Amino acid sequence: MTDVKGPFRAGALFVAVSAVLHLIAPLVAGLQGMAPMLAVVGLVYLAVTWGLLQGWRWLAWVAFFVLMAGSIVALSNVWAGGPVPGWLWAGIVAADWAAVAGLFVALWRSPQPV
Repeated sequence: MTDVKGPFRAGALFVAVSAVLHLIAPLVAGLQGMAPMLAVVGLVYLAVTWGLLQGWRWLAWVAFFVLMAGSIVALSNVWAGGPVPGWLWAGIVAADWAAVAGLFVALWRSPQPV
């Protein structure tokens, strides 16, 4: 059952925001450049959001590191030009950093007893 009040809810919210921004890329840029790949990443992030809402701690650790790496890739593309506009990359960076911060806080605490 999905627990929207679970320990990873803040991180899951920002992963969902990042997923939506990834899914917007093909609408803005068409099927050029990295836009199709961003749509696939967006779908994966939606699945990660669902898993975080299930309270899967192992997925929170994986998402923490993947989002850190993804934010570095997005940050490197903010001023690179290309079919995906810089403002969309900047939004992805902001959402990824907020998700990393939310997951860090949740993971720093000890696991809740079952």
